[in-house]
Amino acid sequence: MPDPAKLRCADDAALYDDIEFCMGDKSLPGTRNHAYYIPRRDIVTFPRPTASPETLEAVAVIPSTSSFALAADKKWYRIDLVPNESEPTCEAQGSYGSKTFLNKITLVLPGTGKKATGLISQLNNDDVVFLVPMADGKCRLFGSPHYQTEIALSQAYGKAATDANTTTIEVSATDEFAAPFYEGNIVTAFGTVNGATDELATT
Repeated sequence: MPDPAKLRCADDAALYDDIEFCMGDKSLPGTRNHAYYIPRRDIVTFPRPTASPETLEAVAVIPSTSSFALAADKKWYRIDLVPNESEPTCEAQGSYGSKTFLNKITLVLPGTGKKATGLISQLNNDDVVFLVPMADGKCRLFGSPHYQTEIALSQAYGKAATDANTTTIEVSATDEFAAPFYEGNIVTAFGTVNGATDELATT
């Protein structure tokens, strides 16, 4: 006889679906050469993926109808990155029944000048949320309303002309979703960016 508990949970599995990859499709690795960040205290409303998604594709997506609501006059900040050096990763963590994901991104900034040094000095004891555009332009969220973001910071000054001179920001963000896709607005000082495409919508 079937387990009644499993029968009650049957609808929870209804979103499972085939995942196909067609020859000729592109799956681009890596990130673009910039990211966006904002202190958590500047966020009024923290959007989340749809509570009752209808498809597997929608489970970990914050749709365009849900954007971050920011405090008055607050905006996302943009940082430029060293190309091909910033690596995002995601892994499951925790125990059965209460598992989450640990979403990580290593952001490598060119140089160790005054602004870069000032930035990591500010970040060192702060709670900051990051949006990082992947190579295809889709923005992924590193930060959750339920958990503080952990940030490790370092600088490499180099000792020879061919050495790297960089500032590194390592972000670790616990979330119930694997680095959700963010399709809402990213309000910056230079205009509003579409999180689904990383393209400037308004100036």
